Amino acid sequence: MKHYLLAGLLLLAGMTLRAQNKQTDNGTVQLAVQDAQGKGLPFVTLLVKKAQDSSLVKGELSTETGHVAVDKLPYGHFFVEASLMGYQTVQTKTFIIDAAHPSARLSNIILLVSTKNLQAVNVVGQKPFIERVGGTTTLNVENSVSGTGSTALEILRKAPGVTIDKDDNILLKGQGGATVMLDGRLTHLSGDQLANLLKNMSSETIASIEIITNPSAKYDAAGSTGIINIKTKKSKLTGLNGSVNATAGKGMYGRYNAGTNINYMTNKLNLFGNYHYTNNHKGTTRALDREVAGDPNDLLFQQRVKEIHHYSSNNYKAGIDYFLTKKQTLGFMFNGYNSQWQNNRPSNTSIRNVGMDIDSVLHSRTTNDEHYKNQTYNLNYKATLDSLGKEITFDGDFARFRNTGLEHLNDSMYNQAQEKYTAINGIRDNTKTSIRIATAKIDATLPFNKTTKLDAGLKMSFVKTDNDLRYDSLRESHYQFAPSQSNQFIYKENVYAAYAMLKHSFKKTDVVVGLRAEQTSATGISPTLTSSFKRSYLDLFPNLSVDQKLDSLHKVGISYSRRINRPQYDQLNPFLFFLDKFLYGSGNPNLMPEYMNKLEAAYTFKDKYILTLGYRHSKSLINEYMSNDTVTKVAYDTQINYDNSDGWDLAVTIPVDITKWWNSSNNANVNHTNYRLKYDPVNHQLLNFSNTNFNYGFNSNNTFTVSKAVKLELSGYYYSKFAEGLWKGKAQYSVNIGAQYVFLDKKATLKLNVQDIFNTQQFIGGTHTPQLNIDIRNSWDSRSASLSFTYRFGKTDVKPIREHRSDEENRVKGN
Repeated sequence: MKHYLLAGLLLLAGMTLRAQNKQTDNGTVQLAVQDAQGKGLPFVTLLVKKAQDSSLVKGELSTETGHVAVDKLPYGHFFVEASLMGYQTVQTKTFIIDAAHPSARLSNIILLVSTKNLQAVNVVGQKPFIERVGGTTTLNVENSVSGTGSTALEILRKAPGVTIDKDDNILLKGQGGATVMLDGRLTHLSGDQLANLLKNMSSETIASIEIITNPSAKYDAAGSTGIINIKTKKSKLTGLNGSVNATAGKGMYGRYNAGTNINYMTNKLNLFGNYHYTNNHKGTTRALDREVAGDPNDLLFQQRVKEIHHYSSNNYKAGIDYFLTKKQTLGFMFNGYNSQWQNNRPSNTSIRNVGMDIDSVLHSRTTNDEHYKNQTYNLNYKATLDSLGKEITFDGDFARFRNTGLEHLNDSMYNQAQEKYTAINGIRDNTKTSIRIATAKIDATLPFNKTTKLDAGLKMSFVKTDNDLRYDSLRESHYQFAPSQSNQFIYKENVYAAYAMLKHSFKKTDVVVGLRAEQTSATGISPTLTSSFKRSYLDLFPNLSVDQKLDSLHKVGISYSRRINRPQYDQLNPFLFFLDKFLYGSGNPNLMPEYMNKLEAAYTFKDKYILTLGYRHSKSLINEYMSNDTVTKVAYDTQINYDNSDGWDLAVTIPVDITKWWNSSNNANVNHTNYRLKYDPVNHQLLNFSNTNFNYGFNSNNTFTVSKAVKLELSGYYYSKFAEGLWKGKAQYSVNIGAQYVFLDKKATLKLNVQDIFNTQQFIGGTHTPQLNIDIRNSWDSRSASLSFTYRFGKTDVKPIREHRSDEENRVKGN
C-alpha cells in the first residue's frame, strides 16, 4: 500500500501541473480605512458585494490599523461597502476580478462622523465572541475581554455545545470523541496529556477556536463528533512587528504567564517566532462515594481528596516562509514545549458498614513529578500554478514526544480509634514514554471551469509509541523492583489515506461531494505479558453538503459525514496500574474503532441568525466502564465498546445589537442522547444497560463599549444535566466579567478579568448500575482574577500571507 501511495503522490503532482487552465474563486481585494485625520480605523465592517444586484459575496473587519484583505473572491464586478457605527456608510467604485486582474488594490476609504450621532458614544465595531459560518462555530478569543488570563480548556467551557466531564475530557454535543488541532495540525495528544496541554496553554497565545461538526473529506476522518481547531496568533504585517505580554492572577493560589511574538516580513521572506512561559498553581477537591452492589456487608467507601497541581511550561515556535516567486512559497517551522507537572494528592477513604459506622480508614498520599518534551518539524510548499487558482501543496511533519514520570504512592489502614493496623504500603513507579510520528501529504486544487473544481490528496502517517512502566515496592524501608507489576507496551500504527472532493456551484446552490479512504495497520506488543495483537482494516468516509440561497435574506443547507474514533494508544495497553489500594485501571487490547454517522440541517437568516438540527448514530462507541470485585472490594476502571449510541440536537445562534453601545452574542441548544450497552465478558455483567438524557443549555457574551478606549464584558453559560456513557452529570454554569483599556495610541492594552465569579464551576454526578453505585463531586480552582498587559510594536502595513495547514494523527497519552 505504501508503494502505491508514493506513486500516487507523484502522479497527483503531475496531474496538477498538466491540468488545463480554468477559472476559480481566487481573487483578492486590498484597501485601508481611515478617519478624517488620516488615522486608521479598526473593526470597520467591509462587505464585498456584486455590482449587478448588491448581493453579499464576502465580509471582513479591518485590522487595528484600518487595513483589510479579502481573498478567495470569484470572478465578476464588485464594490466594497464600509460601515462603522457613528460614521457615514461609504461605497467604493466598481472593480473587476478576472484572469487578467486576479487582485485589486483600492484607494483608501475615508469615513466621516455621522451628523446624526455626534452626541452619541462612539462605538468601535468588533467581531462577536461567538460566530457561526457554514458548519463552523468560531470563538474569537483574541477580541475577548473575559478570555484574558484564561487557559484553552477554560475558554472551551464557554463554547456552544461543549461540556467538560469529571476527568477534563471534552464533550461535543454531549459525547466524547472530538479531535483537537493546533493551527490545523492534530495535537497528537489525548486524555490526561491533552487536558494538561490545554490547561497550560494561555489564552494570550490564541487568536480563535473553530468547532467543525461535519468536516469535509479533506480532513482526517479521526474525531467522531467533530474537530476543534485552536488557531494561534499570527501577524500579516510587513516589516518588523510583534508584541510582548504578561499576566498575573490569583485563584486558590497565584499564577502568571508572559510571552512575546515577533515577525519580520519582506517581499521575499517571512520570519516569525514566539515564546511563552506559563506557571500555574491550582487546586482540585474531590468527593467520591462508592457502594459495592451485591456485598452482604453493604460497605460504603467515602473518599475525600484535595489535590494541588503545579504546572510550568515553556512553549516556543520559529519558522520561515520563503517566497520563491509570487506564486510559490517554501516554508519551514519548528515548534515544541518543555513542561513540568507536579501533583500532591493526599486522600482519606472512610469505609463504613451498613449502619454507617466507620469500620476502617485508608490514608493515602500520592506525589508525582512528570516532565514532557515535544519537538515538531514541518516542511511545507505551496504553488499557485496560474492566475486561475490551480494549486498544489505539500506538508511533511516529524514529531517526537518524550515523557518521564516518577510517582510515589503510600497508604496505610487505620481502625475506628485511628490506630494504624497495617504497615505503610509503598509503591514507586517510573514511567518512560517515547512517541515518534512522521506524516507526509499532498493536496491539489484542480478547477474545471468557473463553477466546478476538484480537490484531491494523499497522505501517509507512521506512529510508534514505546511505554515502559517500572514498579518498585517498599520492603523494609527500601524499594525493590517488582517485575510482576512492571510492563512494557509497544504500539505501531500506519494509516494511508486518499481523498477526492468535487464542488459545483449552480446559480444559487453549492454542492460538495467527497470521499475519503483510510487503510489502517496496527500492532501492539507487551513483552512483559508475552501478548500481542494485530489490526488491519480499510474504511470509506463519504461526505456531502448542499447549500441553497433562497433569496438575499434566507439560506438553507444540509450536510452528512461518516467519522471514526480510533482507540487511544494507552487504552490498548493491557497492563494493570494502581490509582490507590481499592481502585485500579487498565487498558483493553480488544477495543475496536468507533464509527459515527452524522446528519445536519441548517437555516440562516440575514447571514447571522442560524438554526441547526442534527442527528448522530455511533456504533461500537468507546467509553468508560467500571466494575467491582465483591471479595477484595477493588474497583476496576477500563474502556470498552458500547453497542451503540444515538442522539439529536437543536441549536440557535442569535447575535443582537441591543443599543449602540451594547452588543450581545447568544447561543442556545437542546440535546438528546441515548447510550446502550449489553456487555458481560465473562460475568463482569451489566446486561441491557441504557442511559438516556435530555438536556439544554445556553451561553451569552455581552460587550459594553464605554468609550473608544474602554470596554466591558459580561459572559456566562448554563448547561443542564447530561449523560456520558455510564455517567450522569448535573447542571454546570458559570459567570465571568472583564474590562479593557486601550492607550498609547492603541499600542498598549490593559485587561482585568474575573473568571467564575460565583465559584460554581464543578462536576457533580454519578453512575448507578446493578453492580456499582458511585457519586462524585469535583470542584476545580476556577474562580480567579487576573490582570494582563500587552504592548504591540513595529510597522503596520498589511500583506496577506498564506497560513499553511496540515492534518496530523493524535490519540497519544502518557501512562
